[in-house]
Amino acid sequence: MTHLKNVLQRLKSNFSKTHPQVRYIYAVTKGTYLGELLVYCKDLKENLGFLSMPKMINRHIPKEKFHFGLENGIVDIVEKLPSKVYDVCLRQYKKNGL
Repeated sequence: MTHLKNVLQRLKSNFSKTHPQVRYIYAVTKGTYLGELLVYCKDLKENLGFLSMPKMINRHIPKEKFHFGLENGIVDIVEKLPSKVYDVCLRQYKKNGL
């Protein structure tokens, strides 16, 4: 059973390294930002830039915390957004500024 847990943990870890991806939206299921949807917009060196919905504000999350959230069920991948929807989100992110 321990071997299976190790394999699952490695798979989750590798999976989280491929995210976030452009046009994807993520749901926060626990913690301070519970209920928010995060649209990935920009890589900011040590942080990741997201547009938070429904508040329509920018959130900058450290990369390590985002990956930890994916691996531990705090953040879930929802779906890849259609291009037109993503473009509107990206324009709002840019309009909000850093």
